[in-house]
Amino acid sequence: MKEHHRIIVVGAGMAGLSSATSLAMRGHKVLLLEKQATCGGLVNSFTREGFLFDGGIRAVENAGMVKPMLEELQIDLQLVPSNVSLGVEDKVIKADSSESLFAYEKLLKELYPESMEDVDKVIRVIARFDMYMRVLFGSDSPFFRDITRDWRYYLKTFPLWFVRFLATGAAIMRMRMPMEEFLGRLIRNDSLRDIISQHFFKKTPAFFAMSYFSLYPDYYYPKGGVGSIPQALVQRLTDLGSEVRTGTEVIHLDPQEKTLSDADGNQYTYDSLIWCADLKRMYRMIETMEYPEPVQSAIGSEKERILSGRGAESVFTLFLALDLPPEYFRNISEGHFFYTPSREGLKDLHLSKLDDILNTWDTLKREDLYSWLASFCELNTYEISVPVLNDSEAAPEGKSGLIVSFLFSYDLTRRIVEEGWYEQFEERISAMMIDTLTRSIYPQLEEHILFSFTASPLTIESNSGSSEGAIVGWSFEQDIPVDAGMLNMKKAVLTPIPDIYRAGQWTVSPAGLPTCIMTARMAADLVHKHLSKKQG
Repeated sequence: MKEHHRIIVVGAGMAGLSSATSLAMRGHKVLLLEKQATCGGLVNSFTREGFLFDGGIRAVENAGMVKPMLEELQIDLQLVPSNVSLGVEDKVIKADSSESLFAYEKLLKELYPESMEDVDKVIRVIARFDMYMRVLFGSDSPFFRDITRDWRYYLKTFPLWFVRFLATGAAIMRMRMPMEEFLGRLIRNDSLRDIISQHFFKKTPAFFAMSYFSLYPDYYYPKGGVGSIPQALVQRLTDLGSEVRTGTEVIHLDPQEKTLSDADGNQYTYDSLIWCADLKRMYRMIETMEYPEPVQSAIGSEKERILSGRGAESVFTLFLALDLPPEYFRNISEGHFFYTPSREGLKDLHLSKLDDILNTWDTLKREDLYSWLASFCELNTYEISVPVLNDSEAAPEGKSGLIVSFLFSYDLTRRIVEEGWYEQFEERISAMMIDTLTRSIYPQLEEHILFSFTASPLTIESNSGSSEGAIVGWSFEQDIPVDAGMLNMKKAVLTPIPDIYRAGQWTVSPAGLPTCIMTARMAADLVHKHLSKKQG
């Protein structure tokens, strides 16, 4: 079967859904293709035996993007503040306002009294970036304003905002050095450095890591879980007359014929295509093309860069259903909790020692790996989510669900799976995580577990189609294969292939939900403008 659609979007994550719905709002009929049975990608929720769990992100960072996007698309969805706590050993603070920075300073000085000057330096840097973030994300982005309706804003407010944006962007771009290098120059205490940085991806740009404290107060949780956002977008998109086809895997793309083929043998032709899925996947399925030399060269160069690129680190996640009331967890932290059981820090456990394990894999004894893993679990920083603290209907009465994760190696997981002992590994790492948290922050945890299950980097890769199980696009450990940043964001959505645009976490770096929404809107704007000119 062969059918024609003027606009096709591939990938029904947040970028695909928001770009398709934006176009549908402007009168276009869009076909959105998604290989999984459900939409949302890394923004998803599910229930098991009455417990609501979030399978990807645990909350949404508004950043002046999410709320304006929902408003523009006329989606009424209840978002409640998702307050964040930070904890080390038995010390826990709230990070729900700019004033929380003083509590963070006090916490660090109590933990590291020998490093008062280092703490002062760190706090000054974080405070400076708090000002930058207020310029960028302190108000709704003008990106979603209509100049025909909001001309007063563009005449009076926007010019000042834009000047501040450029100045802030330039300051941030000067801080692109890896976080490890930046903190290594700033402070001398290795443990202090680890406590600040170890829950970020390897070689995260310093500006991104040091500004994150300022973003915690901007987290929100949708009633019904984060997956309620893509569900609402799907409903809005279909209400507008467009179509979402799930369980439809695109396996071939012919850009010259403007034709897509799916795994069931169906073919689709298009006038404009927005690719919101994994970019590696797109370039792997494109065969040799005959374009004029400049275009052919640009396509070949980008294909080579994309296919040699690598996704950022992934995560290992433990899901727990507990016979413990919400009050037990509320007395300890907020519903979104970054917790480190020991002030010692990971040091080289997550860097050189992990590399040693992978490099000596063929001769490595399994018990040596488990010894490393035990230390890794004891010294790591956990991201913990308690959905019932944000949504009272997220668990049966008197019970709570817990989502516990930390950064974890895709390559290590893949080797364990290939050798056939993943089930043993899963049992051991789950027991280590539970034991660590029971001995530290949740003394009643282990004896109140009703059931548990896990998700590994390979689970994420399989469920979302994200290369290397990456959750924020490209790795910072090598050159980013796409040439787009904060000051040239519009380049992010362009490809060298005629009539093909891109959006989502693989189009710009660093990536996250706000940038997915921004690139989606940019791609939709270009397609709308292009097709409108054709009609005119």
